[in-house]
Amino acid sequence: MNPPDDSPCWAGEWTTVAPMVDLWAHSALVRTVAALPTLHAWRLGDDKGSRRSLLWCATPMPDSTEVADGNGNGVAVLSQSAPPPSLGLGDVDGEGELLAGPVVRASSSMTEGLLFALATGLSRTAADAIADAVGGQSRSQPQETGTPSDSGMRPYRPTDSGVRRWVGGIAQLPGAWLPELAILPTSRRDLDDPGTRWGTESVAFAARHTVHAVDTKFASDVLAPHVTALILDHVPDDAAVTVAGDALHVWWEYTEPSRAAAARASRTVEIACRLRDALPTFVLGDYPDHSHRVEERLAERAARAAAYRAARKTGTHNDPTLQRIYATAQAQYEAGRQKD
Repeated sequence: MNPPDDSPCWAGEWTTVAPMVDLWAHSALVRTVAALPTLHAWRLGDDKGSRRSLLWCATPMPDSTEVADGNGNGVAVLSQSAPPPSLGLGDVDGEGELLAGPVVRASSSMTEGLLFALATGLSRTAADAIADAVGGQSRSQPQETGTPSDSGMRPYRPTDSGVRRWVGGIAQLPGAWLPELAILPTSRRDLDDPGTRWGTESVAFAARHTVHAVDTKFASDVLAPHVTALILDHVPDDAAVTVAGDALHVWWEYTEPSRAAAARASRTVEIACRLRDALPTFVLGDYPDHSHRVEERLAERAARAAAYRAARKTGTHNDPTLQRIYATAQAQYEAGRQKD
């Protein structure tokens, strides 16, 4: 699978994830970004800053021949926030026209205007999928959008004014559902919400990061010494670490300096997985995932419905009154048929 563009930060081999993993990544993205303090500048000063569109999702190519499911390996995501209100959803500074190109060229049997209108409202991943389906192209082959670089990948295009893009690595926490926790860089802090700031005992950590959590005990449990050391050693100074539900997200703003770091996206995924694996086991045990109970209740209801349908017979009812009414009506019907 091709990366979103030819920036050095996307260096490496990437592979697509299963549709359900892609869906999970989108929900995990929204949940983990919503862990930001309300007044933090990365939220744009309000709740709307946590609403981000997922533009691209993939996982680093595994070393083995096993198929990557995006869970154990983690996933890399490119997201976008704050599109100008004058443009349509997903259409940023001609991005819709860029995405619509391969879709329109993929088929001559469909109306060009219809395809263009459809593609301009979709993310890059969705537009690519439509182009592949219509034109029979492989996702592993370079797509024709704009002027391709020598490698066949899309050239990097700066975003419009007011539009911000973000790159991150998300690792799943199977069997756990954790409270919200945000570990944010002091270098990009701008604004903090003092009501949720929690101080750590590490002077070096406090100089580089601020910790925000409603449940301070949970924050102190998560930031065990080995986890703190891992963050200090491997999380970049301009990156955030946010936790919510079953996801741990390491992410940073997609700017000219950050995109120039070679293979930074794949390293971010690796860091997210290492942090996931380093979390104290007792913390994960204190916050188990109870979603299986919902599945069990649904399965029980389905089983009862199937048993009811199997036992149901025409002309019988468990209610004795309704059964007598039916029997009387049936007798009158049979008597009328005999007279005729």
